[in-house]
Amino acid sequence: MSTKAATLKIGFNALGFQSAWWLTVLGIVMGYPFLGPLAMTLYMVADHFSLTKQKAEVFLIFSAMLLGTVADSIFASTNFLSYAGGYSTAPGVAPLWITAMWGGFAATLNHSLGWIKTRPVLGFLLGGVFGPLSYIAGSKFGAIHFNMEMTTTIIILGLFWGFAVPGLVRLHTFIQEKLT
Repeated sequence: MSTKAATLKIGFNALGFQSAWWLTVLGIVMGYPFLGPLAMTLYMVADHFSLTKQKAEVFLIFSAMLLGTVADSIFASTNFLSYAGGYSTAPGVAPLWITAMWGGFAATLNHSLGWIKTRPVLGFLLGGVFGPLSYIAGSKFGAIHFNMEMTTTIIILGLFWGFAVPGLVRLHTFIQEKLT
């Protein structure tokens, strides 16, 4: 792949995820809870499943969706966070739009965020800063509610995402090794 094509793919990956992220949050606050999962699915299909034929990437995305849903469900069931657009019959389970966000994020790890694969400390720092910022942005729009004091919430989310980002990168490496 030429440098120009690679740069365009990375740009599409980053822009696609950010666009789907915003559609997800805005869909929740505007009463369209399936807009975000649909947007994330279209982004992942357009960017990954049609262009990237790597089984490891697909396994990473679905693994991140499962693990992220479990993590955010723990946040919800312990009343650490509350989510708009959740399941009325299962309030302690992270909503579908959170699951979709995890998949979309995982889809960036080998592309627009691929440069952190060999830099776990930087992955920890970036996850520790930008993970909480994403939740804060979601809370500003009313998609997420923090049920604890803001500083405590940011520290917990920062540590969680600090470990989650390099952890997902390592998970992908592990999946690749097992599939080859």
